[in-house]
Amino acid sequence: MNRPLIIFITIAGIIILTLGGLLIFATKKQQTTVVNETKLQIKKVLDETVISPVAAYDNQSIWYFNSEGRLFKANTDGSNLSEYPLPAIPGNKLMRVLWPKQGSDFISIAGNGTKSYYYAAGKVFINLADNIRYLEWLPDGKRVAYIWQSGNKQQLVTAAADGSGFKMIKDVFWPDLVLKANSDGKTVLMYRSPALDENKIYSANLETGEIATVIDHGKNVAASWISTSKFLFATDTKVYLYDLTTKKTTDLSLSASLDKVVVDSVGKSLYAFVNNIFVKIDLDTTKSENYFVPSSKINAKNLMLVGSTIYYTDSDNKLYMISK
Repeated sequence: MNRPLIIFITIAGIIILTLGGLLIFATKKQQTTVVNETKLQIKKVLDETVISPVAAYDNQSIWYFNSEGRLFKANTDGSNLSEYPLPAIPGNKLMRVLWPKQGSDFISIAGNGTKSYYYAAGKVFINLADNIRYLEWLPDGKRVAYIWQSGNKQQLVTAAADGSGFKMIKDVFWPDLVLKANSDGKTVLMYRSPALDENKIYSANLETGEIATVIDHGKNVAASWISTSKFLFATDTKVYLYDLTTKKTTDLSLSASLDKVVVDSVGKSLYAFVNNIFVKIDLDTTKSENYFVPSSKINAKNLMLVGSTIYYTDSDNKLYMISK
């Protein structure tokens, strides 16, 4: 056999082997991708309406109220359900519960506006004053911040959760300010609700009373801290990330309300439900990827992370999880 023919056959063999290897690799990669995409699925955690579900501090269980205002605890998969007996919650109908970052107390808000502090050690509810227009736990789990309205005057106030230790921080212009407390315990964000066409976001120092404008434009409808120096804020069309240190605003190219968004405990990854897809965004690079695509139409809201697992409520107000 002549030499050119041998070289030709050898090269052809190498090409065939290379293409075959690439085809096998691509097939395996495709199969891996499909497997990864189908690993996750939606599971119903609790088969009843839930109000203000929250993860226990050890991420081993979930606490929630049902539609009758009764408090339950269950494992994160919904098993081992047990009730925690409470006195009757004040007000005509429980709407939501404010849970602290630490401690066993909580604040209930009823449909008629009644706000009550539950003192777990004494197992009693203490009704809070009607003058309170907005209420937010401070991170120590003992104090709260709120807007206090008396006549035509309104003030930013801190106090113990039972209403004692009232401390006026600063007079403010409007009674309809929403407060969002920083985990440093020293700062709150403030914005009006319902939002105006030009709805600024302010920061207030709870130690000095100094108020500064942070976001000075846009119809800003919500905000949420993700660290002591960064927070998310949403307009009526988009979600943004703001860094207090650099004064930089980052457009996350995300059209969602903040109740459809959750951030991990270290402020690194954001998960959001948009157009029937759960997406994951790296907040350092803003790189986005599809995290999970449901096989049918859902309406996920009130997202929360328990460990690394996403939980949400749907239109039926029942609790679901995205799990393997």
